Amino acid sequence: MDNYYYEGKRNAVFLGEPVIKYHRTLTTYISTLIKKGFAIMDVQEPQPPEEMLDTVPGMRDEMRRPMMLIVSARKENE
Repeated sequence: MDNYYYEGKRNAVFLGEPVIKYHRTLTTYISTLIKKGFAIMDVQEPQPPEEMLDTVPGMRDEMRRPMMLIVSARKENE
């Protein structure tokens, strides 16, 4: 991932389609949730299924970095 520390809007191509992404660092995501009173329950970085790596064009390239980040958080009692 290029320019990881520069947050904001990015134009990208995902699975052959143009998309607009909004990049944030892992620190921004996690610290913002904590500051807003959430408890982090789980964090996942899904990988493409093995069977897709050689059948979907460009999918093997997705193994260079996480495709997405999934964070499960629960609002703490105030």
